[in-house]
Amino acid sequence: MRKAVPFIALAILLAAMAWQTATPEVTVTEPPRISWPELEGFAVETLEASEAELTVLPGDTKIEKRKYTRAGGEWFLVTAVVGGTSKSSIHRPELCLPAQGYAMVSPRNVSAGGADWRFITLEFRDYRPQLLAYTFVNQDGFKTASHTKRIFRDIIDRSVLNRIDRWVMVTVNASVADDFCAKEFLGRLGGIVE
Repeated sequence: MRKAVPFIALAILLAAMAWQTATPEVTVTEPPRISWPELEGFAVETLEASEAELTVLPGDTKIEKRKYTRAGGEWFLVTAVVGGTSKSSIHRPELCLPAQGYAMVSPRNVSAGGADWRFITLEFRDYRPQLLAYTFVNQDGFKTASHTKRIFRDIIDRSVLNRIDRWVMVTVNASVADDFCAKEFLGRLGGIVE
């Protein structure tokens, strides 16, 4: 039986490749809608995407940002990156933040606001630590904080189902590295991706 496994795997791969060549054009799904809530006790400011974001990411990537600030000065910068047809529209923050000088420590998974989030403490020179949280949501409402799960699902959808999913990566940068405070904010923010 063990000797048959490579042949069975090869047969499945060849069948999938043959099926894919006979399928119709790739379906590009509609992106999820972003809904920005007003939160009592917070001032909300709409921010533009940075020049670097607009230059580096593919042209069909959509970026929306809001900064929620409490009266005491504590703030939460929420960014929704809606991926386009290119796989390079969305990447995990661990790929770009170290290049910007951040030390990323204490990665952990946390449930808050009806979703799983990846929390990471950011340290930068002599500044006080901040918190970064991120999660991924696709047009079907599938949510995950795991970049690996998102990539695996994307591979299946692109390779087997001949469909390009429109993922949204939601990131939250918090002015303080306090899990309790961030979880409370995410609970109030709710699901901004519909």
